[in-house]
Amino acid sequence: MDLDFVRIECEVTTDSAIQLTARFHDDLRSFEAYFKTSSCLTFREVCLSCSESERCPYWIVFSQKLSSDPEIVRLHQKPPLPFTLYIRGIDSNLSIDTITVGLVVIGTAINYIEHFYIALVRMVETSLHSTLNSERSDFRFFALDYQGFRHEMTRGTSFHESLIFLSGQNILHDSLHSDSIRIFLKSPLRLLCNGSIIHLFDFAAFFRSQMRRCSSLCGYYGSGELDIDFVQLSDLAQNVALFDNQIRYSQPQWSKHRNKAGLIGTAECSGLVAPMSALLLLGSFFNAGKGATFGSGFYEIEAM
Repeated sequence: MDLDFVRIECEVTTDSAIQLTARFHDDLRSFEAYFKTSSCLTFREVCLSCSESERCPYWIVFSQKLSSDPEIVRLHQKPPLPFTLYIRGIDSNLSIDTITVGLVVIGTAINYIEHFYIALVRMVETSLHSTLNSERSDFRFFALDYQGFRHEMTRGTSFHESLIFLSGQNILHDSLHSDSIRIFLKSPLRLLCNGSIIHLFDFAAFFRSQMRRCSSLCGYYGSGELDIDFVQLSDLAQNVALFDNQIRYSQPQWSKHRNKAGLIGTAECSGLVAPMSALLLLGSFFNAGKGATFGSGFYEIEAM
């Protein structure tokens, strides 16, 4: 199994941080429209009837076409989209005048990375232009490495030369296992249980969700399924204990809409077995839960 991905961040400096953070979160759902504008070959409204659909970047990325492998279809009936967006906004670790909009492009979708980049630029520019006082905003783009260090993408450098390709296999195999981690839920996590959003953080439910998400992304956009024992790890996840659990179901400060609420905060987890921490680290690049593609369930972990 392997799954390559590329991580790009746009850092925005602004004097309208709260308004702009809310605007960015609202505009993430418009990313598809910006991508279509940059990549559609014919601009027909109905893609299914378009003769160019099989080679159209927009259709290839957003059609969520089922795999030709019946086993992958059995395990993952609906493929996820091959990218994630996230916003690293206003919190205690960041200056209030700095907002980061992140994009992770996954697996075979990297073939269309320039369309993703153009769509991200257009989305950021539109959000800035429509936000109060945003004329005093500025932004820069960075490529991120395994450690999260940012390397500025300068105009004098070739776009493709600026990219840093990350390997899911390397993360799973080379990450040091930790039996205790701290989870930071940075944006609302919305996990489903029996069709309803859960209001209390459950490590086992969270971990199983991330196993399914990583496996599905590997199966559809990488080189094959994850080589792990899903049943055993699912059972062992029930034994992981939570300490200093500060995760609460709440409204994010940038929105008052109920459908934006979710689990936010930090918790310490102990009793993980290999490769749980590595899987959660890999999953942190792809967000978690309902709406993960468009900014929900953005989280980070650290070993304790």
